[in-house]
Amino acid sequence: MARYGERAAPAERAVSEAWWKLATTGSEEAREELVRAGMEYNEIFSDPDAFRKVRSWYAERDEIGNALLRRQVEVLHGAFAACQGDRKTMARIEELEAEANALYGNHRASVGGREVGENELREILRTSRDDALRREAWEASKSVGREAAPLVRELARLRNQLAREQGHENHYLRSLELQEIEPGELEDIMSRLEEATETPFRELKRRLDEGLKKRFGTDRVMPWHHADPFFQSCREDLAATAGEAPDVDGFFRERDLAELTLRTYDALGLEVRDVLARSDLAERPGKLQHAFCTRIGREYPYDVRVLANVRPGAYWMETLLHEFGHAVYDKHVNPNLPYFLRGYAHLATTEAMALMMGSLAEDPEWLSSVAGVPEAELEGVREYLRERERADRLVFVRWALVMYRFERELYSDPDRDDLNDLWWNLVGRLQLLERPPGRDEPDWAAKIHIAVSPVYYHNYVLGHLIAAQLRDHLERYVTRGPFYGSRSAGLYLLESLFGPGARENWRDTVERATGAPLGTERFVESLHRSP
Repeated sequence: MARYGERAAPAERAVSEAWWKLATTGSEEAREELVRAGMEYNEIFSDPDAFRKVRSWYAERDEIGNALLRRQVEVLHGAFAACQGDRKTMARIEELEAEANALYGNHRASVGGREVGENELREILRTSRDDALRREAWEASKSVGREAAPLVRELARLRNQLAREQGHENHYLRSLELQEIEPGELEDIMSRLEEATETPFRELKRRLDEGLKKRFGTDRVMPWHHADPFFQSCREDLAATAGEAPDVDGFFRERDLAELTLRTYDALGLEVRDVLARSDLAERPGKLQHAFCTRIGREYPYDVRVLANVRPGAYWMETLLHEFGHAVYDKHVNPNLPYFLRGYAHLATTEAMALMMGSLAEDPEWLSSVAGVPEAELEGVREYLRERERADRLVFVRWALVMYRFERELYSDPDRDDLNDLWWNLVGRLQLLERPPGRDEPDWAAKIHIAVSPVYYHNYVLGHLIAAQLRDHLERYVTRGPFYGSRSAGLYLLESLFGPGARENWRDTVERATGAPLGTERFVESLHRSP
């Protein structure tokens, strides 16, 4: 196990550094370097003879008395299983993924005859009352889909090919197995959430539509009337139902968002200045327009970085708090753990930390105690902010259900000719959005996750469930009040969530850190809580 770690370390670091360079520059040189690094990493774990040895250990893992060694075998088996298959096919996948990353990073939409970035598109949809301009901006936000769709289909075909070589029906089911998620269990969770959110979401959508009809003087709400191009958030829409809605962005317009992020994590006793110093937060051409956190390798001291495209406002305040939630997790994994266990327990557990922290951006008590917003400015705003957060979670769950069900169908048959119809049928049923008449574009391919982070979105949902349980546990048993101002909460997170890394099955981590097995109850309670 130690020798495998020694071989993997430089290859893993090279992949992370190449990905960072591509995301920050969008250059052809960086794209080529990412392909090379990815192929060299895969070479380590694609050796079929080595895999047979690891698979034999995995088959007899219950006989390994040392729990740490047993868990390393489980994690290493997953790394090998993910890299098995025809090498030409794997190399082609690396090339296509790098090409897709460059495409999403470099693409700029056109509105009014000029190129605009995602921040500008978001600003138009957030503020403009011009229906024609809004529609043009919304359509522009989907324009990358036409270029990306052939890449996504080919990637899905090739991923399926590798999955079938290993005896899986398709890449979707193979991915769930590698993530240690049982498909039936996930379907049960998602179905329960769909049922639990159906009635409150319909009522919320009715209220939003009434407000948007008044705002835009229309009797028909179309997708471009929503502020978010995928309707995965409704915070700006909710303002249309609130009459003279509070200017939440105003809380941050003249503020240094990085400084507020530092202040937030300082209150928990979690140092992030070193992460901030290595991060890239400013907009510029060629740079990936989204946000993410990454750790460059697993050697200590950990090199953790955040990429963002910050503008003053609630959106980017939430995003920074979210990404630095990933960062403190990555930074504080116990470096004395064996190499392959120096990571988060699961994608869903790191998302839980990020989501819990991101939600503070509109928490009235955080705005007062940490962000220093004067009480006079918060007067009369508190209940509005709480309702806005509740509504946003409802909208996000319905959007995540679209992604979950669409990807499952995509990998069942990437060549089906009705993917555009499938997408809009799901959007109509789950998000209650009307398909623009005559629209037949691959809008599904405009979502970057489908191309480069496949079979991932359910982890945001699981993260929400874990975050609800974790915050409830912290504030009920650790801090007896808001967790974000307490160093006791930070210490608890260090000891129960971050430090243990991947030393145990993620379900055990969730139960130990939150005091209960993973469930939907706490999250559903937060959705139904009266404003």
